[in-house]
Amino acid sequence: MATTLPQWTKDLDDLFVNTWYEIRAQVIDNVSTATVLAFALRQFGSMKTQVGSEIVTDTVGYGQKTVQRFGRGSTLTQTIIPLDTMAEWDWSYFTADVNRSLIDDSTNAGKFKIKDYLMRRLEAARTALVEGFDDFCFQWQQYYVASEKNQPNGIYDICPNATAESAVGTGRASDSKASGTTNGKITRANPWWKNWTMADAATASSVAQDVLKNAGPTNEPYSLNLVPDMRHMFNKIRSNQEAPNFILMDGDIYEAYEDEAEDKRQIVASRFTREAIDLGFDAYTFKGATMSYSDKLTGSLHVFMLNMNYVTCWYDPNLWYDMDEWKSTPLQFDKIAYIVSKTTGLTTPQPRRHGVMEYAN
Repeated sequence: MATTLPQWTKDLDDLFVNTWYEIRAQVIDNVSTATVLAFALRQFGSMKTQVGSEIVTDTVGYGQKTVQRFGRGSTLTQTIIPLDTMAEWDWSYFTADVNRSLIDDSTNAGKFKIKDYLMRRLEAARTALVEGFDDFCFQWQQYYVASEKNQPNGIYDICPNATAESAVGTGRASDSKASGTTNGKITRANPWWKNWTMADAATASSVAQDVLKNAGPTNEPYSLNLVPDMRHMFNKIRSNQEAPNFILMDGDIYEAYEDEAEDKRQIVASRFTREAIDLGFDAYTFKGATMSYSDKLTGSLHVFMLNMNYVTCWYDPNLWYDMDEWKSTPLQFDKIAYIVSKTTGLTTPQPRRHGVMEYAN
């Protein structure tokens, strides 16, 4: 008599896949609202799709023409300068695995257990994907050792510190504002490819500190000088043009802001701020920009001021939280499938629209 095991296994395979695609939209929605940075990416329209191609590219304008003064008898000159270049970002991939065993399949075969069994396995993968995406956003592309694949770009790639960052996490040191090419493969030695920075007095006065887009030193202690420093940095980035619209900081800085400015809290909040608060995020409005904090920055004493109109997270909709086929483990009664995503992480075509402040204590 033929065993029914193959058909039962096939049924379970289909159930897992079908159940995943039933909740896939909910998972994607949960990922985009699970953290305040991911929520900002969605609300500001920074999540954009690209299908195909080995890289993502963007045209970057950097050349600038000059005018000539002339009078009677003047000889005019012709100036032909390069105006544009191309920034390019590589795709990166991340995944969470879903595991099953013959014993678990058999134990949970009852009609009242099977759905819970599926959901427990998929929920574990969902949680890993949510937390993993958040981790990537607060690390840098070369966070891990060189022998491992680069991860997606993070906030330190689009807005690096005045000096290389090694205080957050335990990975490799990040680029500095004046070095590296992790954003668009364009060297930051170019004066037009830098973000604004403020650093403690010792760093800001260091010979190694690049003066371009340097808003000056932060003033210690931050518990007393945070608001004037933030105002100065905000105005430097805005330059009477486009202002930052999203400010993200570490928890200690955020609490210092609460102590210093609670009685000055703006009553009129942006729609994004109200929606962030409705989702449970703690948020203020600073000069019209939504301001919040992330525990991923805890201990860093950093304040990021971003213009989300110039931040993009590219992803491939055909490989975005997509589940592949089940595979049998050799010589085992185990099976594994992977939920895979393809993205560049955070990118920006205009670093000058962003800035980061850092304090020594």
